[in-house]
Amino acid sequence: MANKRTMGPPRVQIQTQSGCNGRCVFCPNEEVLKSDLEQGKMPVPMFQKIIDELAETKPRRVSLYLMNEPTSDKRMPEFIRYVSERIPSATTLITTNGTYLTEERLEAYIDAGLKRLKVSLQSLDPEKNRELMGYSSEKVVENILNAQALIKRKKARKFDFRVSMLVTSVNGKEIEKTREFWRHNGVRLVTSSLENRGGNISEAADLNVGAMRSMGDCIRPSREMCILFNGDVALCCVDWHRTVVAGNVWRQPVSDVWNGPTYTRIRKALHEGDAANLPPICVNCTESACPNHHRRGLKGIVSRLTGAGQPAS
Repeated sequence: MANKRTMGPPRVQIQTQSGCNGRCVFCPNEEVLKSDLEQGKMPVPMFQKIIDELAETKPRRVSLYLMNEPTSDKRMPEFIRYVSERIPSATTLITTNGTYLTEERLEAYIDAGLKRLKVSLQSLDPEKNRELMGYSSEKVVENILNAQALIKRKKARKFDFRVSMLVTSVNGKEIEKTREFWRHNGVRLVTSSLENRGGNISEAADLNVGAMRSMGDCIRPSREMCILFNGDVALCCVDWHRTVVAGNVWRQPVSDVWNGPTYTRIRKALHEGDAANLPPICVNCTESACPNHHRRGLKGIVSRLTGAGQPAS
């Protein structure tokens, strides 16, 4: 059942502090920072309360980032260690833009118990990456290579280190070359589809390599809880403007918010395709229609972008 009560979320994203130094065209980060939405840092007692309650329900994944740049929070090793000690079975994950990823920071994260790190980098070409993320790729590539060398020196064989890339009309033609570059350097590249983030990305149609389609029976509100720095729970990871707040985990138990009326109503509506009972962010949310190219391989999409396999003109 879509509204079945569960003890707690299978996955959690936690924003230990708001803000990001990137200006990615596929994130409404700059618009949010210029708005009157509250910004700030999560107090340590609030973080500990959240993790202590999650320890009772044992989520599979605890991601210490949400709509922000997590490595700019100097408290991050402390937070990672607390999760690792209280919920040792959970995969601890950070996704970063890599601009602050020094060897010293990464070593502190690994020693604190971080299990997975993903660096978002959209192009090896400095100017293309600047176009997509707001800064050159050169320093980030250097940071990634240094990080991989550190992981080898520490013999951290179980540490999951990846580079991630969104397939767009700007970088689509270079994906196979990029994949080969990272493979040569012992780093895994994962690719994913472009989204319009609930209608918050006006450039999505131009950035996409094909048509956009509805997210349909979206599983995010059933799979993942997104906790902002002030304890508010946003509907999902694309609700940057906080249009739907399901509750506040500083004032309420985590399980009460997760099983509360807001989540229950939206899960049911998504499952039944009942647009009348969905918030605008769900109705307006679309993703690239390229069929699972990031999971099944990019042969089709690369052919379409490069013209390979087309009859000669």
